[in-house]
Amino acid sequence: MAEGVSTDPLLSKVILGHLECSICCTRYTQPKNLDCSHSYCLKCLQELKKTQNPDTNKLKCPLCQKETILPLDGVTGLQSNYLLVALVEEVNKQEQLPQGEESKVMCQACDEENAAISRCLNCEHYLCLECQKAHQRLAAIKNHEIKTLAELQEVDETQTESKMNISRCDIHPMQELCLYCMTCEQLACKLCAVMRHKQPMHNLADLITAFDICQIKVSKDISKLHKSKVKMAGQLDALRKRLGCLFHETKNDISQHAEQKINKIRQEEVQLTQNAELVYKIKDKKMAELQFAEQTMKTIRTQGKMTDVNRLEILKIRQELLHKYEQDVNYEDHEELTYDLSFIALCKVENKVELGTLLHKEKWELMSKAIVDAACLSSYSNGDIVAVLGSQINILRQFGEDFNTISQLKCEDISKPITIAVNNEDHLIVLDDPNVKTLNKEFQLLHQFTPGKESGSKPTCLAVDENNLIAVGYKDKGEVSLHNPDGSLIRTLSAPGIDQYMIMSNQSIIIYAYNNRLDCIDLNGKKIIDYQTSYPILAVCCDKAGDIYLLVNYRIIQHLSAMGTLVEWINFGNDIHNGPIAFTQHGKLAVKQSGNIVSVFHRV
Repeated sequence: MAEGVSTDPLLSKVILGHLECSICCTRYTQPKNLDCSHSYCLKCLQELKKTQNPDTNKLKCPLCQKETILPLDGVTGLQSNYLLVALVEEVNKQEQLPQGEESKVMCQACDEENAAISRCLNCEHYLCLECQKAHQRLAAIKNHEIKTLAELQEVDETQTESKMNISRCDIHPMQELCLYCMTCEQLACKLCAVMRHKQPMHNLADLITAFDICQIKVSKDISKLHKSKVKMAGQLDALRKRLGCLFHETKNDISQHAEQKINKIRQEEVQLTQNAELVYKIKDKKMAELQFAEQTMKTIRTQGKMTDVNRLEILKIRQELLHKYEQDVNYEDHEELTYDLSFIALCKVENKVELGTLLHKEKWELMSKAIVDAACLSSYSNGDIVAVLGSQINILRQFGEDFNTISQLKCEDISKPITIAVNNEDHLIVLDDPNVKTLNKEFQLLHQFTPGKESGSKPTCLAVDENNLIAVGYKDKGEVSLHNPDGSLIRTLSAPGIDQYMIMSNQSIIIYAYNNRLDCIDLNGKKIIDYQTSYPILAVCCDKAGDIYLLVNYRIIQHLSAMGTLVEWINFGNDIHNGPIAFTQHGKLAVKQSGNIVSVFHRV
């Protein structure tokens, strides 16, 4: 009998549905039968046995969980599935047909190698035209259900389309996702449940139960959300973004602080090592001198009368013992000789290398004060603070817990700075009335442009975003012009009430309006935030996450979320602060006090 082989689409479906092992999801290799009639590759069953109890002679089927008692020679002794072996061999043979040669379904009811045109669903045989007629003439089988090959393919395509709507496991494509692991928060198929989510370590539930549990948890979380003191509903994306920014900032702080500690420890190591070497040489030299004294007296006593030969021998001994020591390596002669002359050790100091603790709530504390006057503040990527007053530029850098001035210079390229910002290339952008100037780290002028020149508007504020776009505000026109880094105009936006403060964050422009109002618009001019406060706004800045900080009432900062809702009031005590304010790239908050003082605050 000539075995029939399907055309290519049908062949693919047969292979996918019947000739692939459910464990390895590839074509069967040496398929073995379990007592439950499920078949798997020999190698797959051997690997499966290793994951189950190796001390028993039982093997649990990963699909139906029924146990099979293994023969004496283990998995190898299981009955082979010869039907699957034959099918795999036939499919492999048909796949080796020359390209372009059409494979055919052959009749399985006769030996004449006729092409099949139908299939008897009762006999499970493909039939040629003559065998189909004979099938329909015989009384015993004339009622068998016969389908043409076209009808079979149509039914199979319908079933395939139905199966496509079922979610399949990525690891075991033949398996449907029908379970949920509450421990891992992950969908799973039955094989995954056996191999990756074993109970009791994992809590598995069917989809209906898992959904019910999920719905109860969602209801409780929504209730907590509505009862929260801070209005968090509707801005969780922004809060998660803020948490991510602060997490990366915290990681960097940990690394930098650890590096500082390590450097300090290395310096201490060098110093201690040098001190130990000096103490060692001093003590060893003293003992060498004592040893020389003993040998010399012994020689003098032995020889009696000293000759030139004796004298030369003694000096050779002295040279051998003492020549390697420096002249300044001396042991105080008046010190009493004790056994401690041979002692040196390290006294360890514990708990002096702690890096710190993690903060879970935001609280600010004064970190440092620097004597420097400033009309404008900003920060470079390394955390340095740049303070500008007229043509005077001061750079403040953190050393331990203090910020100290490391650079003071006069910049001939600026004379009337109104406000400053630093872009992501560490270029200083200065609104030097009426021009916008870009300076490099050496404060050399790179280029400049004059905003509002065509309209006759006078710029009053400036801001730069993470893409180096420059926004310039005009109080007299109530407008903001958006520019490329080279100064070319992108568009003009309406900004009624704009005054002297403006910042850019998260693809938006935050504007302080003169009537105690804070507006936020996107880069197309659409209003995002409209926040009204009872106090005059003296200065405004943003942290990396986009949260907004308003200096009001000379000693209070209002902390707003990136969505414009009030988070908290921060009281800086009795010190008078009149702005400007700026966040450093390392999360410190610099605030200009009255007089020539810049205070720096950090989270504690």
